[in-house]
Amino acid sequence: MSTKDLTGKKKLAFPHTLIIIMMMIIFAAILTYIIPAGEYARVEVDGRMVVDPSSFHWVDSNPASLFDIFRVVPAGMKAVAYIANFVLIIGGSFAVIESTGATKAALAKVLKMGGKLGAFLLPVIIVAFSLLPAFTGNAESMLAFVPLGIMVARSMGYDAMVGLAITIAAGNAGFASGLFNSMTTGVAQSLLGVEVFSGLWFRAIGYILLLCSVCFWTVWYATRVKKDPAKSCCRAAELAARESEGVVTEIDATLTTRRIIILIEFVIGIATVVYGALHKWDFGTEVACVFLIMAVVIGLTAGYSPNKIAEEFVAGAKKVLVGALVVGFSKGISLILSDACIIDTIVYGFSSFLSGMPKVIGALFMYIFQILMNCFIISGSGQAAATIPIMGPLGDVLGLTPQTVVTAFIFGDGLTNLLLPMSAATMGAIAIADVTYPQYVKFIWRIIVTNLLIGAAMVITATIIGL
Repeated sequence: MSTKDLTGKKKLAFPHTLIIIMMMIIFAAILTYIIPAGEYARVEVDGRMVVDPSSFHWVDSNPASLFDIFRVVPAGMKAVAYIANFVLIIGGSFAVIESTGATKAALAKVLKMGGKLGAFLLPVIIVAFSLLPAFTGNAESMLAFVPLGIMVARSMGYDAMVGLAITIAAGNAGFASGLFNSMTTGVAQSLLGVEVFSGLWFRAIGYILLLCSVCFWTVWYATRVKKDPAKSCCRAAELAARESEGVVTEIDATLTTRRIIILIEFVIGIATVVYGALHKWDFGTEVACVFLIMAVVIGLTAGYSPNKIAEEFVAGAKKVLVGALVVGFSKGISLILSDACIIDTIVYGFSSFLSGMPKVIGALFMYIFQILMNCFIISGSGQAAATIPIMGPLGDVLGLTPQTVVTAFIFGDGLTNLLLPMSAATMGAIAIADVTYPQYVKFIWRIIVTNLLIGAAMVITATIIGL
């Protein structure tokens, strides 16, 4: 496919996000013909199925067929339907809420009071949004706040990328630091026989450093975009949003009685979502239900007819439909690999490679190993169950403490979630923001690289001090 530039010459268009993911599925399928199939036996430990490190054995090869390449797409959509459905409901519900003008009016008032701070108000917002994943270990929880973050960013004169930074990038800093993350830190430490959530002071340092990275690059980018909107990584999306009246230069900041009631309802709804996240509600059902109730109640308060509520909801859901598909397509990559039984082979091969390395080098390669494994096992608890029983004894051989093994795991597992197209939470956020994956990568790569270097520094430090 080609397009024409300003000179009239044809140039190749960047592939659609779905095409990129299909290419990755095909690449994964090719790997099933190169990497032999193997498995570890699983044993139950404290109610959790983990691998037996000494049980690796070869199994019959099961390479992906041409049919499998397409089969994993609907299978992936079925597997992550709760995320895709949540994205659609979020998109539809926020469209109803935003159409009332109440949230924009309130933001206009708040931003007017803090207007002198400009971009330096963003770090305060980033810290606030990082807290929920830091304490719940639920990265998907940030999907509920992406529309609000984008609304805040655009109201301040920035773009959707800034909205993604102050929500999912901030949330990733909280999640990846492993402060009180029961899904990563908790599982890994329990499998290694370490007191759960011990070593908090060290993870807190990592949390602060990751927040500094997100704050610095977000303020740097936001300042540039404010001075010159043409430097936005998603300029086309911003222009499209303006054309559809999703963004206006003058916001009606009048807070009528009706709008005040709507804001109260909105705050109650968001507070309920936070409560649900803290109490482990299912995001695909209970939390999605809260957003549906918010859309109906707020729509009726605004004086909308049932048809008007439905029309606004459908319009909002349409904007994130492609993203909902992307979430399902992405899951197909891991399904190809798991169905072919090559993930355990990759774990076995890398663990054999690490044996006999010097401590610091071994720790760094363990960190890199967890980063690579996150491409195949996107679930934090799943990756812990599959790798920690192997990395723990390997850490003993290398002279690493269990806490250092945990450090390599939590940073290796968490940081790249912000980039990987296999991450349903990340792709869902991109869908809600209505930007393309290449645009998102163009923005987020600085944060990713900086965070990965911070992760490496934390692993080296943990090794040197014998954490």
